[in-house]
Amino acid sequence: MFALLIASMACVPDQEIRSLNDPPPVTPTAADLTGRVCDPTGYTWLEGAQVYANLFDDDGAVMDVRMTTTDAEGYWTLLDVPAHYTVDVYVQKGSTIIEEHSLDLVADRLNEIEPPACLDPSTLDIIVVSGNYDDFDRVLEKMGINDYASIDGRDQNELLSFLSSPEDMAEYDLIFFNGGFVEDGVIYDLKNPGNTDVVAVRANIKDFVVNGGNIYASDWAYDVVSQIWPGKVDFVGADEKPDAAQKGTSQSVNAAVNNNALAEFMEMESPYTPIVYDLPVWPPVVATSATVSNHLVANVEYREGDLVQTVTNSPLLISFNGGGGRVVYSSFRLVSNDDDDIIKVMKYVMFAL
Repeated sequence: MFALLIASMACVPDQEIRSLNDPPPVTPTAADLTGRVCDPTGYTWLEGAQVYANLFDDDGAVMDVRMTTTDAEGYWTLLDVPAHYTVDVYVQKGSTIIEEHSLDLVADRLNEIEPPACLDPSTLDIIVVSGNYDDFDRVLEKMGINDYASIDGRDQNELLSFLSSPEDMAEYDLIFFNGGFVEDGVIYDLKNPGNTDVVAVRANIKDFVVNGGNIYASDWAYDVVSQIWPGKVDFVGADEKPDAAQKGTSQSVNAAVNNNALAEFMEMESPYTPIVYDLPVWPPVVATSATVSNHLVANVEYREGDLVQTVTNSPLLISFNGGGGRVVYSSFRLVSNDDDDIIKVMKYVMFAL
């Protein structure tokens, strides 16, 4: 049984509650009821769920119904619900009843069902490392997340200063690395592999994840993964050599959702989602270690000299634990794939971190 709380009218977004200026009657009559619904996966507030309560006459027959749907933030409100008997409230998504509450309401008040635990990406402290070839900012804003910090990843000094400070990095839960940020002299050094600044940055990023931080890198930012966590992911070409994997060709593929929980979360009619690779070169993944989760896979092509070759079931979106936190990598650019399916994928990935 969920606890009932007396809530202020401000708890209900975008809805009007009837006036309570008249003194309450001696016999309880009606009440208003509000609540919030989390997706059954626990990863997001659920929009579009149907919430209803059947109203019965003295003979137990249904005489009326109070009905509404949840808004974009999972909120719902039922108005003028009888308060003189126990009311059963149902939450239904599609043909499935996902919640049921039996409640004794307080008349002439707004009664609130205590909200469930539900992860919310807007509570994450996020910083985006900008680059030339992706735009996490646009994807975050489509997800309704506008409160995040930014680092100019094309400014080597600014980026190196941030990644050289474990204290600055620890202020964030999630660091996004857009493809096309300055890597030489930060993640690796082509002229001086023993560069102490580079060694320190790699250690800081790895420690950030060990201590519970999360990393998301896309497309050309793959060297963050290959250089700091060697052995986790096998890219095309020599993994120890920076930029050696950038051999993928421009193409569109139908990616199979290789994760049952993700497929359920996305509520897809088909187990496939289209992915576009619009750059002339990008780094295909050949395989991953047993400790890596492959969320999206597809057959992709890459060019080796004049020869076009195919990687069967190439992992396009992967993740793995790096201690207390998680590392996520997509070989595709999010900015070229920010449709409804990929936005859902991003929500799933962020909630799962």
